[in-house]
Amino acid sequence: MMNNNTNNVPIYDSIEEYHIKEFLAVGGESVVFKGVKISVGRTYALKFRDKDRIGDFFDYEMKTLSKLEQCSTSKLAGVIPDISHDLMKYLYNFVPPNKQAKCDHMIDPNMEFFCIVEDYISGCDLHEYCRGNAAKGIAAHTPGSNATYEEVFEFQMLLISWIKQFCEIMINVTEKNKVLHLDIKPDNVMVSNETGSLTVIDFGKSLQIPPDTNHVSLHEEFYEDVGVYGTNGYAPPECCDHPDYREIFNIKMTGVLDERSDIFSFGALLWDCINPQEGIVIKETDKGYFRRDLFNTPVGYTPEIEAIVVKCTEKSPSMRFQTYEQLKKAAVDAEKKLLERDKPSKTMWFMGILSVLSAILLVAAIFLNIKRDGYTFEIAELEFNEMAEDYTEHELSDYKEKALAYITANKDYNGNDDKPYMEVLNVALKDDDIISSAELNDVLAKCVSKTNTKKVKEDYVNTMIKHSKENELKNVAKVIVPNADLNIVSDCPGMKIAKSILDYENFPVDAYNVVKEYASDSEYKAAVGYLAGLLYADSNCKDTISQQTKKSVEDIGTELNGYVRGGRA
Repeated sequence: MMNNNTNNVPIYDSIEEYHIKEFLAVGGESVVFKGVKISVGRTYALKFRDKDRIGDFFDYEMKTLSKLEQCSTSKLAGVIPDISHDLMKYLYNFVPPNKQAKCDHMIDPNMEFFCIVEDYISGCDLHEYCRGNAAKGIAAHTPGSNATYEEVFEFQMLLISWIKQFCEIMINVTEKNKVLHLDIKPDNVMVSNETGSLTVIDFGKSLQIPPDTNHVSLHEEFYEDVGVYGTNGYAPPECCDHPDYREIFNIKMTGVLDERSDIFSFGALLWDCINPQEGIVIKETDKGYFRRDLFNTPVGYTPEIEAIVVKCTEKSPSMRFQTYEQLKKAAVDAEKKLLERDKPSKTMWFMGILSVLSAILLVAAIFLNIKRDGYTFEIAELEFNEMAEDYTEHELSDYKEKALAYITANKDYNGNDDKPYMEVLNVALKDDDIISSAELNDVLAKCVSKTNTKKVKEDYVNTMIKHSKENELKNVAKVIVPNADLNIVSDCPGMKIAKSILDYENFPVDAYNVVKEYASDSEYKAAVGYLAGLLYADSNCKDTISQQTKKSVEDIGTELNGYVRGGRA
């Protein structure tokens, strides 16, 4: 062992004290193996990294880990500065065939490596815990599409436990020690085999919050665009510090990070744990990256759990949970609601009613010789109507489930009967006659995709534009315009207004003509006023309109301002 220490962390001059037993994982920066220190018989995680990064490790990560000794996070045990090429080639033989492509740099003769020694956590990461790993004998714990109510209930209780644990960990990490992790994802949160408790690992992307502030600036840290700081699918938009991503997410400025950035990533982690399919990555649009709902999950997830995931993954940091204390409180409240719903007396009552209802419908089906499809449709119709009687917007999760089931059953049984589509749409308007959620519009778009009737599609599009809140019109347009199922209604008023809202900067004259065309229609007053406001606020648009119409810029501004006032009157 060398004599010099940094922050009391021992620096070893040889790796020969360790017997390396097996490959564990490969990540963005490290290849990790399990090893036993021969002299003490203790197991460690050995993380091998490109030696070009050793300076960053000493400057950032090692100082961070040393500060977090009292938190449930990675525990640093030592650093080995020099690893031989022969050892790296030997370790490559431990790598499973399906991981070797990611580890080819291990046998590159031009690369040098160092090793970080951390305490080994007996368990698995959340990715393996939720999805399973057959090679390691780890069963999947996320309820599948055919899961029972009891399985979904137990998993939700586990999720709530994770949320509370994570918040306690991060209160220590961020609020007490002023450290942002900035790479929260299922692979970086471990579940202990013995206790089921969580440990947050891999602080390779962590940044220290400067004194007297509550945020970090990527520009000040790195003085250049850094692309995605963190991991695609989990990084919040403010971590996507690159012009291309600013355009994708429609955000002017990025790179300012705080506590809410890790909260976004944790919400994406929760969504990933609940959904068995592969996680979302950054694509050509931001649809699906934000406000992640539980639309495709098994029946039984409570609205409170969904609300937590949606609020964590809001596009704007100001709309997310502002602190871990707020997030923890939401988890506690969700737990209370979940337990209240699961009271035995209520469950037995529900099952009894359901059994009687099923028996009645089954007898009726036999008596009337109704096909199985008809039986399914009647159940879906009955459940939708029961939900519709007491529907308010805060029960959106129940609406999603019942509406789509009703429409799907209708298509299978009744073909193109339009009545259920209009019933679903009318229920959406029950809460103050306002469609106030982009999620709700997504539900309506999914429902209308199941009909070929042009009139129904037009009614849906027009209604969504007529009744959307002004601050959500752009999100609604993003749902409507790209939907290929709505191409046949491209000339209806709602679609023309929606397209102009999205394309006004590129086609300001067309947008101006749409404003004039529907300005006198009272039903579109709010949407027209919003579109006119976009044009009024953009000097380039007014200049272009002026040139095309031969009117002065001042006259165009006065005219647009009149439409704005008329739309908001």
